[in-house]
This record gives sequence, C-alpha cells and structure tokens, in this order.
Amino acid sequence: MNQPRPIRRRTFLAATLASAAAFSTGCGFSGDDSGSDADDGGAGGDQPDSGGILRVSMIPVADLDPAIASGSSNGQIIMTALWEGLVVLDADDPSNVLPGVAESWEVSDDQLTYTFHLRDDAMWSNGDPVTAQDLLWNWKRILTPGVAGEAAPSYNQANMLVAGAGDYMNGTTTNFDDVGVKAPDDATLEITLEAPNSTLLLRLAHSEFLPLHPPTIEELGDQWLTGEAWVSNGAFVLESFRVNQGATLRRNEHYWDAEHYHLDGIDVTFNAGGTTADLLSYQSDEIDVSGRIEDDLEAVTTSDVSADLATAPPNQIRQLIILNSANTVLHDVRIREALSIAIDRDALGEISKPAVPGNSMVPEVIEGSDQVPGVEYDVERARSLLADAGFPDGQGLPTITLMDYQSSPWVEAIGEMWRNDLGIQVTIDNIERGLFLERIEQLMPDDYVGFYALNTSVSPPALESAAQRIMPAASARIGGINLVPPDVGQQYVDAVNGGASPEEYLAVLDGNRVPECEKAIDLARQALAEADPDKRFELLVECAVARDQAFVELPVLWGGYNLLVKPHVQNLKLWPFTSVFSTKGVTIER
Repeated sequence: MNQPRPIRRRTFLAATLASAAAFSTGCGFSGDDSGSDADDGGAGGDQPDSGGILRVSMIPVADLDPAIASGSSNGQIIMTALWEGLVVLDADDPSNVLPGVAESWEVSDDQLTYTFHLRDDAMWSNGDPVTAQDLLWNWKRILTPGVAGEAAPSYNQANMLVAGAGDYMNGTTTNFDDVGVKAPDDATLEITLEAPNSTLLLRLAHSEFLPLHPPTIEELGDQWLTGEAWVSNGAFVLESFRVNQGATLRRNEHYWDAEHYHLDGIDVTFNAGGTTADLLSYQSDEIDVSGRIEDDLEAVTTSDVSADLATAPPNQIRQLIILNSANTVLHDVRIREALSIAIDRDALGEISKPAVPGNSMVPEVIEGSDQVPGVEYDVERARSLLADAGFPDGQGLPTITLMDYQSSPWVEAIGEMWRNDLGIQVTIDNIERGLFLERIEQLMPDDYVGFYALNTSVSPPALESAAQRIMPAASARIGGINLVPPDVGQQYVDAVNGGASPEEYLAVLDGNRVPECEKAIDLARQALAEADPDKRFELLVECAVARDQAFVELPVLWGGYNLLVKPHVQNLKLWPFTSVFSTKGVTIER
C-alpha cells in the first residue's frame, strides 16, 4: 500500500524496538538491511568457507511429522532444516517468500488459482527427483482424517481456504479429486482456492507443507522417523533422532541450494530441565544456541551471558482472554473496557523485559498496525465506567479470577492493579496445564468469572492473519471472541461433546455472540472476501480496531522468541514466525 498512514499514539515503543534491533546486531545477528542479493545467502561479499557444527538446545520434540500440529516451534527448526516446500521464507525479509522446490509460480487474475513450476534440480537426498506427484501425495496425507490424530492436525482450512480441503478433511467427501490440489504433470502443481487468500504463499512456507518422501513412508510406515533409511529434500539430512535426547543433522549434498548453507551440520540437544540446565550448558560452552530460557528469563538477564540474549521481532502477544461463564456480568462492555484500560502496560513492560508493552492485538511488526490505536491506560475513566455499569469503586462486582497454568509475574501484577486502583476482588488460579486446557473449553459456573492468560501470535504477521484468527473454525472455543449467553454456550458444548460436525456446532455461535464480537467477526468476513486490495486493507484495519474495542481479548505485552546465541555464530536471523530462525548463510567464526 502506498497510501499515507496516520501515526498512532504508541510512539513510546519506538525507542524500545530500535534498541532491541541494535542489541540483536551486537549479539552476532546481521543488522545489515541494505538489500543484499538473495543469491549470496545473506552473507555478503565473498562466499565464506563451509564448516562447523551448530550446537542447539531445545524443548524435547517427540515427532517431526509435518501433519501433526505439535505446538513446538523448536521442532520446526529441525523440520525446516531437513525439508523444503514449494516456497521458503526470505531470511532477510520474513514477510516475503523465495523460490523453494518451485522455481516460479503464477496467480490467476481472480486470485484463486496458483500454478507452481518445480525446478528440475530439486532432488531428494537419495538422488530421486522431487516431483509434483510427490507433493500431491503429501497434500492427500495431511488432509486424510486420522493421519495426524483427530485432535491435532496441522492443516487449518480457515487459514488456507483450499477448495474442497475442509470437506475432505472432515469426511464430508472421500474423493480427493474434489480437493483443489492437482498435479497436471511431474513439474507442475496447481492449488485452487475457494476465496482469495493473500497470505497463502507465506503459509505454504510453514512446516505443515514440508514434503515427506513417499516411497520411504510407504515402506517404513510409522518407523520412518527412526529408521535407518532417511530421505529428505532440505539443506540437511537426519543422521540420528533420539527421543528425549536429541538429533544429529548433516549436510545434504543433493540439495539444490547447498552452496548457500555453510554449516557442516546441526547437533540438537533436547533439554527437559528448563532454563537452569540450558544456562549452565551455555556458560560451559557446550551449546551455541539456547532455546530453553523462556521459563526464567530473569536468570538469563542477570547472568554473565546476558549480552548474548537475542530477541526476535515482537509478534507474540501475552493476553487475558475472557472465559464464558454462567454469570454474565462481563457481557457488559463497559466493565470489560474498564478492566483493560486499568492495566498499566508500561509498568508491566519494566518487569517483563525483554517483552515490551502491548496495547493491541496487532503488534507493531505487522504492516498496518500504525492505524490500529489500541487501548490507553486511564484509571479515572475505568472507575467512571465501572460506576456507570452499577459498580462504583468495584462494589458489588463478583470476584474476578485470572486462570494461568504457571506463575506469571505480569498476571499477578494485573491482579494487584485491579485490586488497588478499581477496588475489586481478584484471585489468581494457577492450575496444571492439562486441566487448564480442559477448562477453557468449558462453560464456567456462575461463581467463576474472569479471564485466562495465554501467549499467542499473529502468524504469519499480517493483518489478514489477524482477521483469519478470529474466523469461526473447528477449534473455536466459547469465550474470547465467541462470548455468548450461557444457554448458547451450553448448547455449543453439548453439540461438540455429542459429536456434531464443525458446521453444526459453529452454527450455534453465529448471531449469538455479544454485539461487539459479532461486529469484529462480520468485518473479518467482509475483509477476507474483498478482492480489491485497498478496500480489503481498510476493512482489515476496521476489523482489528473492532477486535480491540470488543475487550474480550486484553493485550498486555508483546514479545518475540528469546535465545542465547554465541558471538561466534554469525548471520543467524530471528524471525517473527514459529520457525524461529534460518540457517541459510550462517557461519561459525571462532
């Protein structure tokens, strides 16, 4: 978009973000955004000598199956090193994609058909050519019900909009020919959508669309990951995978772009011990990159290696999401707004570094966020809103519960702010993660009124993704953007538990949400169906503003992935994506 964008009042973040960018550069990350040619692997100048093993620690990964939404971003570091999809994220600009297995593509005038032309030098690590039939086989696999486990498929039709894919995945049709993915010949793959999707290319770079080698899977079945015969098509191959221990990756000399990957390999250690174990390993020079520091960042920021801390662009959102309860007191938008604007996000940012204050569900890394004003801290207005709603000085308002599956200082601090500044009663309910996940799917009793804490992201970071995220989908929960009256909430839960189809139980929600939520979802539907780019952008901004003003998801902090990275690791670029980083162009200079 070339149209002028008004500046928001969130300017206090500018200095923080600029400082973070400079800090990353000082930690061995390339701060050069001069537009180096993509062909030089981001390294610039003469090609560096190949060599070196990158030693990485991460959360234990049980599976590397692209069809399974494991929720582990760390697993995707391994996956994107082993496999390559049609397109890959640009290491220098993760809002852009570069050719992968597909060397070129065209999009039809109606934006519904994408035609990908595969490169003739794309090969599997055993020397077989990568064909469109291989990719088609993988599409059928990730869409086949049960392959990834009924509760954890990686494919999301609301995000992708591939024609016929949703019906095939939920079993409405069993004929894969009805799905809009075709292979007219070995070098061509066509994807047809049911509606335009401007984020399609970015989403195709995600891990669920990384292809497995069909003959290997058919031969080894469930043993393909740990079997001796390993075949992949990325920059590296898997030498070993040890459950709960680690993985060893080595160069794939058959990879078409191998000259721009300079590492000899990646040694991965799985750490179940949390920050303490990783910090000790890092300080002892046993690892180069530490990925297990999120649960105790204070231990890192106060350590002797704090200067090595690197943070990805802030695309994660720490937020409070409203629970659907039999008590409807929070259905009054005045109360929800009062609670949101009584949160001093600047103060929370001071105790949550390297996270920064975030007053919108659209982080500043997203283009167009400058037109989404978010919410402003205003305790006096919050008190006035509570009085207008019939609860002066918080009197008569039920106890507000904040549910969390861990002890989070920012959640505790919000509770204290509400108690001191609004006069309301707040309780913190820290429960086991499994019970937490179970409860947020339920209609809570009338004595349980409040929010649950969650860390999510807008991925890929685009306004379209923010709108797609609130669209009704098979994984929709009551509460949050689906805040509905108690009888509707119970009807929804009964439909889900009774085995109703997604279409049937999602229909229970439509038209029954509180008005502010219906408005945001209606704008999302309009925006995602709009073909004109300028009108689409305007509607996406309206949708983002409406979502913030519904006050059912209260943004609190923005953050990115945090890693410790040794200074001798050069050109490692962190992304505001779940893939975390790229190893293209990375060198080790001791």
